[in-house]
Amino acid sequence: MMRSAKRLTMIVLGFVALSTGSLAFAHEDHDALGAGPGVANSTAPAKADDHMAMGSMTSPSMNMAGDDMAMGGMHDEGANKNKSFGERLVSWLGRVHTMVIHFPIAMFIGAFAVELFGLWRQNRDYQRAAHVMLVVGALGAIVAAFLGWFAGGFYLWDRNPILMTHRWLGTSIAVFGIGLAYLATAHRRAPDRSRTVYWVLLGLMTLAISVQGFLGGTFMHGGLNHLAF
Repeated sequence: MMRSAKRLTMIVLGFVALSTGSLAFAHEDHDALGAGPGVANSTAPAKADDHMAMGSMTSPSMNMAGDDMAMGGMHDEGANKNKSFGERLVSWLGRVHTMVIHFPIAMFIGAFAVELFGLWRQNRDYQRAAHVMLVVGALGAIVAAFLGWFAGGFYLWDRNPILMTHRWLGTSIAVFGIGLAYLATAHRRAPDRSRTVYWVLLGLMTLAISVQGFLGGTFMHGGLNHLAF
């Protein structure tokens, strides 16, 4: 058991060292997203004024992200060939983030809906399904948040306010998701205990993850202007 734990620790440390050592090479991709400290709009493309003239409600850095997504995403296969394995790994992990995020969103919101339905039917059996969904959602949120740091770079502050809000709200969701799954497990073992804290946290989690999904979609599709009717 101790040998397995040491081996796992070495693998994790090696992976962290590889990722942090490759972040400098992925800096250009993160700059395009408006990640990291610096002057706001410092990465604005030449046609940013055109976007603003058309009534865009986004920052130039978000417009740039939206334009890149429209052309096939931030990933440039031609440029990728010149990158090392570590650089490609960091880039790939960041791109997987967009694949994983749908699962925790569905699980948390679904668990809230299942709990409400069980409350309406006055049937505690639905709590079991909600418990499973919350555990899966918490695990998915941890993975999504982890991959999100590769997508946006390991910065504590971003000049793009949308990205910064998305970064820290997602990290908070992963942390509180663990607590929510723990509360669900505790209530399964003691069904007669008060569920007030659980309901408050579940409601806040549902609201937070809804806002998080909106921010992610807004950021990747060029800002609030993509919702124009």
